[in-house]
Amino acid sequence: MVRVPPRQRLTPEERRSFLLDVGVRVFSERPFEETSMEDIATEAGVSRRLLYHYFPTKAEYFGAIWQRVHVHLRQVVSAAEAPTVRDRVEAALVAYIDFFQEHLPLVLISNRSSIASDPAVRNPVNQNFDALCAGFLDAAGVCDEGRAAAEVGFAGWIVYVREVALAALVDGRISLSACHEMCMGVLDAAVGTQVDLRVPPRDALCSRAPVSPGTASHATSAATGEVSV
Repeated sequence: MVRVPPRQRLTPEERRSFLLDVGVRVFSERPFEETSMEDIATEAGVSRRLLYHYFPTKAEYFGAIWQRVHVHLRQVVSAAEAPTVRDRVEAALVAYIDFFQEHLPLVLISNRSSIASDPAVRNPVNQNFDALCAGFLDAAGVCDEGRAAAEVGFAGWIVYVREVALAALVDGRISLSACHEMCMGVLDAAVGTQVDLRVPPRDALCSRAPVSPGTASHATSAATGEVSV
């Protein structure tokens, strides 16, 4: 059990971060449906009232954990050096698959648990993927009327990556190398026909507000019952 040392005074942000750290460990070790907020509060050495102060529901608690993970991953990918935009996207794919392997229990909660379709879990992840996809398109210099089609292609690709990654890591239906090859092939087919992904990444951002690929992803999820990773 990890507890805050006696008399240690944390800022609200430090306290929130500590509680999220506890949540990552707890949900990695126990089934989500069998773990209560009271269990988590006990594990963290805080009152249940304090935990609810930061996270009103268990779904919002896990959603905050999942959002923080994706923000970190997006920052890592955005900072990665790559000779082409396609190489940068491939780096993102490798980073996400590595994350899936390292945190598979959390991936299962976000995709195959009772809160998999809860907006508290889905919306923050969609927002982070929106930003990631927008960054790829900005790097490719896609700022004209062709951007909308590229965004839709990226949104569909993200859904595809999730399904193929789960097939490899959870169901064991394909190998990781096949997962990687299939995902990159679909990227070329879904996005590469709309965008030249082989150009060097650009630093300038497009001035116009992009159409959100997360919106398209959300629409697909609502129609099929699927959710984003």
